[in-house]
Amino acid sequence: MQLLALGTARAPVTSDHLAAASGLLLEKLSQELADVIGPDGVQSILRRAVKLMPPEFAFLDERIVLGADPAGLAEALRARLQEHEPELIREASARLFATFAGLLANVIGDRLMWSLLRHVWPELVVP
Repeated sequence: MQLLALGTARAPVTSDHLAAASGLLLEKLSQELADVIGPDGVQSILRRAVKLMPPEFAFLDERIVLGADPAGLAEALRARLQEHEPELIREASARLFATFAGLLANVIGDRLMWSLLRHVWPELVVP
């Protein structure tokens, strides 16, 4: 949630802005992680994170990953999110990125995961 807040700090809270912030967050993460786990690794973790989403976020499904090349993941996510209310976007994004981070930590370890996040967002407060 903290990462999403960093992306929307100065923007009005609208569906378009929240969806764009989530897309940008995924884009930045994907670019950084591709150097460590490769584009296919990023897609695999995102696909698994999407499959683990609860039913109330059914609009976030595998089509985000299946139809997109690695560079198009952010746009696919943004397009899925922008049609929903801001609060639902915020909740879905927080759940998706928390699940993604948990899966990533299982693959590369907590220390490397937090190091990568700090590299992308130096202002991030890390536990």
